[in-house]
Amino acid sequence: MKKLIFTILILLSLEVRSQNSVIKEELLLYSQFGEFCTMCEAVLLCEEGEEKSYNFIPNTGNFTLYHLRTRTFLSQISTIWEFFIKNFDGYKIKGHKRPVNIITIASDQWSKPMISDAKISIDPDLIYIEDRMINRVNNEWMNNANESIGFCYRLPLWASIEKIGKKTN
Repeated sequence: MKKLIFTILILLSLEVRSQNSVIKEELLLYSQFGEFCTMCEAVLLCEEGEEKSYNFIPNTGNFTLYHLRTRTFLSQISTIWEFFIKNFDGYKIKGHKRPVNIITIASDQWSKPMISDAKISIDPDLIYIEDRMINRVNNEWMNNANESIGFCYRLPLWASIEKIGKKTN
């Protein structure tokens, strides 16, 4: 009887833990390669206001596009170092930086891409770009005062890059 009660308690604790933990596969920027890989790119559309759904870059509107680029060579080397070191002394990977092109669309006018850095944090699950943050759990777009300003959406990569190229050249 004690074994049965013990087993039930273990199963219940596992269920509670799984409900409280974030499912990594549902995070913004998670890919089939796991956490956003060093050679992966992504295009995010961020827009003020209520949450919507986008599968492509709209032809009209006011929004910001973030084209997260592949990591630089030195940044990729640091990834190898992080994964090697994390096996010792309980070291945890905290995230990484990578180049990002920022394109602002206002009144249907496209800006030239501004090059900056994006910091992708693992804990907490945030993306920091200039004076903005993106919550990778709920896709919320926030200012540096941690106030919600809208939401962000991951777009299909190649179609988005093609449209950005046409609109900004």
